[in-house]
Amino acid sequence: MKKVVLITNIPNPYRVPLFNVMSKVFAADNFQLKVIFGSEGYKRRLFTLDKSELKFDHRILNDHAHQLSSDEEKSVFLYKGLNDVLREEKPDIIIVSGFSSATMKVLSYALPKRIPYIIWSGSIEKENRNSSIIRKIQRRILVKFASSYVAYGSLAKKYLIGFGAKESKVEIAMNTVDTDFYFTETNKYRESNKESSIAHFLYLGYLVPRKNVKLLLNAVLQLSARRRDFVLDIVGDGTDKPELEKFVIDNKIDDLVKFHGFKQKSELPAYLGNSRAMLFQTDFDIWGLVLNEAMASGIACLASYNAGATSDLVRENETGFAINYENTTKVVEKIEFFIDNREKAAQMGQRAADFIRTNVNLETAANGFLKAVKIASGNN
Repeated sequence: MKKVVLITNIPNPYRVPLFNVMSKVFAADNFQLKVIFGSEGYKRRLFTLDKSELKFDHRILNDHAHQLSSDEEKSVFLYKGLNDVLREEKPDIIIVSGFSSATMKVLSYALPKRIPYIIWSGSIEKENRNSSIIRKIQRRILVKFASSYVAYGSLAKKYLIGFGAKESKVEIAMNTVDTDFYFTETNKYRESNKESSIAHFLYLGYLVPRKNVKLLLNAVLQLSARRRDFVLDIVGDGTDKPELEKFVIDNKIDDLVKFHGFKQKSELPAYLGNSRAMLFQTDFDIWGLVLNEAMASGIACLASYNAGATSDLVRENETGFAINYENTTKVVEKIEFFIDNREKAAQMGQRAADFIRTNVNLETAANGFLKAVKIASGNN
C-alpha cells in the first residue's frame, strides 16, 4: 500500500464523515490514508467533537490557532512540528489543504525528496480584492510544483488554473457534508411534526461582518410593511449578533425574526424541517456548506452570488434562486414567492435533495480525491 498523508487544520464535524469515507475508498484501491490535523480546535468553533467518530487513522499536532488581529476570523495555524511528523510518517504522497504555512512546509519537505504533493483548495477570486504581489508569487510557486490538485468546485478549479495548474490535473471533489444525515434526520422530523401554518425561513451561519446579515434583515423589514405571515429563524452566533438584535427590536420586527443562537449538528434537522426555504446571505464565502446542508434536507434556497457553492449547486428556478441580497426589492419578491407557493417550494426542495444526494455526496467527493492521488502517483 502507498501511504497518503492529508494535512488540514482541525477535525471539524463536517469533515470527519468525508475522511471516514475517503479512508475506505483509498484502501479499496491500495492506498493508506492518514490525516494530520494542525490542532484539536480553536476558539470561535463552538461545535462539540466526538472523537469516537474518527474512524480513520489520524494524528493531531500540539499547536493552536494564532490570532492575527481582533477579527476572530483571521487566525492561522503554524503546524508546529509538521516536518518532524512527516519524517516519521514517511508518506508516499501528501495532500495539503489550501495555501497555508503547512503547504509551504510540505513544499520544502517534499521537493528535495521528490515526493508528490496535492493542493486541496477552495480559494476563489473575490471581486475588488487586491492580493499582494508576494501572495501571488507564493501561490504560483506552490501550484507549479504540485503534482495534482483537488478543487472544492468549478470556481476553485478556475482559480487554480489561473495560477498555472494544468486543467487535466485538477479534479473536483465537490465540497460537501454527510448528506445522508441531513436527508434522513430532517425527514424524520417532518414525519413526526406538522409544518407550521406560518411560513418559516432559515438563516444558518455565523453572524459576523463578512456575512452581512443586515441585508437580509432589511428585506424582512421592507416585507413587514405589507405582510407579517412569516418568520425568519436565525441559527448561529457571532460578533454581529447584538447589533442585529438591536436592529430587529428598534424596527419592531422581533415577532418576525427569532434568534436561536448556535446549534450543534444534531439539533439542526428541527430547524431545517420546519423551514420553507433557506435564505443564504453572505458577502463572501469560498464555498458555503450550509447550502449543502439545506439542499440535502430538501429545502429550496435563495442563495447569494457571493458564495462559491451557489454556481455549482443552485439550478435557477429548479432547486432555488441565486440572488444579490443588495437588491432588497428582488429578495422580497422571492421571499413572497415562497410564502405564496408552498407546493412549488416543496417541489424545489425535493429536486434540491435529489441533486445533492446524487451529485454532491461523500462518495463522489472521496473519488475526486482518489483520482487526484492516482494522477500524482502516475497511476491515472
